[in-house]
Amino acid sequence: MQNCRLIQFKSNIITMKVLQFLLLFICVGAMAQAQTPADTSRGRMNRRDLYQELNLTKDQQDKIKPIQDKQRTEAETVRNNSSLTREQQRDQMMEIRKKYNEQIDALLTPEQKEKLAKLRKEQQEEMQKRRNGQGVGNN
Repeated sequence: MQNCRLIQFKSNIITMKVLQFLLLFICVGAMAQAQTPADTSRGRMNRRDLYQELNLTKDQQDKIKPIQDKQRTEAETVRNNSSLTREQQRDQMMEIRKKYNEQIDALLTPEQKEKLAKLRKEQQEEMQKRRNGQGVGNN
């Protein structure tokens, strides 16, 4: 009889531990879902926002998307290249950005170029603020 109680007690403890683990797993998953995407939290515009801000035509969007995809692929390659120093990575990223920005600019109207230049300047200022410790919530 005492053996049965001991077995039942151990079974209850195991069940409670499994339930605690499942609850923890669900909570972690819920917190992960609540996170904002990296691009928006870093002050960068996503593709859809950029298209809307510049009021791009469908044709412009269709031409710009593959350019942005190539840029992203090249940037990831540079970021993942552990043989490069931080300065080399920064220099290569600046070259990639310059190359693809020129390709995108060539597809824009003068008004869109002006608007994009303004957006880029704002992003650059935001990045500078973050580097100086004045980011969101630190003002």
